[in-house]
Amino acid sequence: MKWQSSFATGDAEIDRQHKALFETTEDYREVLSEGAGKNTHDGFLEFLQAYVEAHFGYEENCMHAARCPVAGRNKKEHAAFIKMLEKEAEVHSREGFSYARASVLLDSIDNWLASHICRIDVRLKDFTNTKV
Repeated sequence: MKWQSSFATGDAEIDRQHKALFETTEDYREVLSEGAGKNTHDGFLEFLQAYVEAHFGYEENCMHAARCPVAGRNKKEHAAFIKMLEKEAEVHSREGFSYARASVLLDSIDNWLASHICRIDVRLKDFTNTKV
């Protein structure tokens, strides 16, 4: 899934972080399709873990500070995403790499990005001082 300007939130740092997630996910999809997913899956999971640690708290704080009405829903959806990642990391640790599971993870991330950013995160732009 590619970043589009319609995904902008009105906060440059959030948008920069979102773009990094879109790009890294697309890069991993390409690596996976080339057959090198096994060698890079650990790194991809590490990126995702670092991403959620840095991004979710920042975004939640921005929404809270802006009094964005979807702030609570945003936090709940972040928690669900974290659970999905934790489950994948646990299964990966126990069973090792699986192309099928990696593909499902990428599809889940793409679905989440389309749903979450387009439905929740973009609502922040109506409550920031910076208009996109």
